[in-house]
Amino acid sequence: MTCFRHRRGWLAALLLLPLAALTIGGAGAPALGAPARENGTSLSTSDKRVRPNERVTVRGRFRPLTTTAAPGSGAIAPADASVRIQFRALGAEHWQDARSTRAGRGGRFSERLRIERSGRIRAVGAGGRTTAAKLVRVRSVTYARVAKRVRVGRKVAIRGRVAPAGTRRRITVEAGGDRLRARTHRNGRFAVRWKPRHAGHHRVRVRAAGNLVAAASAARAGRVAVFRPAEASWYGPGLYGNGTACGGRLEPSTIGVAHKSMRCGTKLTIRYHGRQVKARVIDRGPYIPGREFDLTEAVKNRLGMGGVGTILVDR
Repeated sequence: MTCFRHRRGWLAALLLLPLAALTIGGAGAPALGAPARENGTSLSTSDKRVRPNERVTVRGRFRPLTTTAAPGSGAIAPADASVRIQFRALGAEHWQDARSTRAGRGGRFSERLRIERSGRIRAVGAGGRTTAAKLVRVRSVTYARVAKRVRVGRKVAIRGRVAPAGTRRRITVEAGGDRLRARTHRNGRFAVRWKPRHAGHHRVRVRAAGNLVAAASAARAGRVAVFRPAEASWYGPGLYGNGTACGGRLEPSTIGVAHKSMRCGTKLTIRYHGRQVKARVIDRGPYIPGREFDLTEAVKNRLGMGGVGTILVDR
C-alpha cells in the first residue's frame, strides 16, 4: 500500500512537470499564434473595400516592449524606427514590399498605399515584429454597351470591359428574358451576341463575377428597341371628319395608326428607310389580307412612304 501511494505521487509530479516548464520558459515572450496586440503591434486601414487604384491610408504602431535582458527592471526598448509595409495579393504565396517609412514618437506610423487588386496588408518593423494582416478588397467596375435598335432575328453584339480584369472572369448577360454567358479576355474585355426573339424594349444587364483580383460588379448596357417588319398601307381621304373606333375625329393632321386587335392608345415607334415616327393606335383596320397596319396620311408623309410598304414596328 505504501509503495502504491509513493508511485502515485511520482506520476502526478511527472504530469505537472511539462506545464511548469512551459510557464517558466514562456515568461516575457508571446506564445506562438498570439494576437498582434500582445506582440506590441497594431495596424488599421482607412477602407476595407476600395475602387481600382484607390489609395488607402495604412496606420499602425509598434509599441515599445519591456526588455528581457534584465527581468523586472522595467527598462523600455526603443520603438522600431524603420517600417516596411508589405502587400500579398489574394492567391499569392509571398509578401512583397510595397512602401518603406519610419515610425515616429511612440512608434506610430502612417502611409498612403495604392491598391490595384484585392489582398492583405501588414507592417514589419526593424526588430522583426509583424503586425496582423488586414484584408482590403477591390471593387471591380463593369462597363457595357449595346446597339440602341435591332431587328427581330438578327444578332446584336453586347460588348464591355471589367477593371481590374484578372484571368477569364465569368460574365452573365441578361437581355430580353435570355441569359448569356461569357469570359473576359486578359485585358478584361468581353463580347456576346444576342438574337432577340420578340419586338419590344428590353433592358440589357451585365454582371461580372468576383475573383481573386476584385469583387463582383454589375452594369446596365442600356435599353434595346427591337423592331419587327409589318406590311402597312395608309388611309384618310374620304373619311376626314368621321369618328375613329377609339374615339376622336380623323383629320389630315392626325398622327396615328389603325390595327385590328391592338389595344386603343397603344404607343408605337414606326421606322421606314431611316425615318422614325411615334404614334398611337386610334382606329381599327385594315381589312385587306396581308396588311397589318393602316397609317394616317400625316404618318405616311412623315415616313416618306408610298401607298403600300414594309415598315418596322416595336410592338
